[in-house]
Amino acid sequence: MTNKEDMVTDAPVTWCNACSFREVSGAIIDALELSNAAPSETIIVSGIGCSSRLPFFINTYGIHSLHGRAIPVAIGAKLANNSANVLVTAGDGDLFSIGMGHFVHAAQKNIDITVLCLDNRMYAMTKNQSSPTSAQGHRGSLTPQGKMEDALNVVEFAINCGASYVARVSAYQNELCSRIIADAMLHQGFSFVHILAPCVTFDKSEFPGVAKNRIKEVEPFDVSDKRMSLQNALLTYSITGEIFTGLFYRVK
Repeated sequence: MTNKEDMVTDAPVTWCNACSFREVSGAIIDALELSNAAPSETIIVSGIGCSSRLPFFINTYGIHSLHGRAIPVAIGAKLANNSANVLVTAGDGDLFSIGMGHFVHAAQKNIDITVLCLDNRMYAMTKNQSSPTSAQGHRGSLTPQGKMEDALNVVEFAINCGASYVARVSAYQNELCSRIIADAMLHQGFSFVHILAPCVTFDKSEFPGVAKNRIKEVEPFDVSDKRMSLQNALLTYSITGEIFTGLFYRVK
């Protein structure tokens, strides 16, 4: 039985005091306990960015890899030790900009790893640059006139890429976040969890308030029906309005 008190390292936490990633870290620890994942059998792989500091704070094996390369490193770890629980923790820019190609192939091949996207809709470590999930018009440090393209709907994208488990939660939905991560870890195949985790330091938009106060769980439906899953992924994701969370797709 995993004791969550033993899962916290003594490394100083370097995130901002109100950072939503602190909530995610706690949810992962709870998920490890819920899934009965032994620390000695768990590997957390990260890329580069604020979210990628996470392996330092959880007492499992951890690999702090290169920008955009967390997924191939995680695949290597899984191939070397097929019985290990392998998680990727990375940001929206890490996964869906420089790392997008790796995401597509890993999902299509249904590699048995769990990928957690800690989505703050920006490159926060470099102080507010627009990312693939930033809203159209987002004024980042390199896009002072506003981002030109629409935000990437990563839940829809993951389903279309071939991921066999796809979910979305808010970092502030503590119990649901823990349960979804645990469920994703127990799933056999490529599992993807989109975690809404706003940056309270640099994000002056409506997103932090949306992620806390305008979240609803999606109504129950047949999550094995790909067409219905894609329809729900499209209809339940708003940049400025309500955002729906829960399990969107699961097939064996």
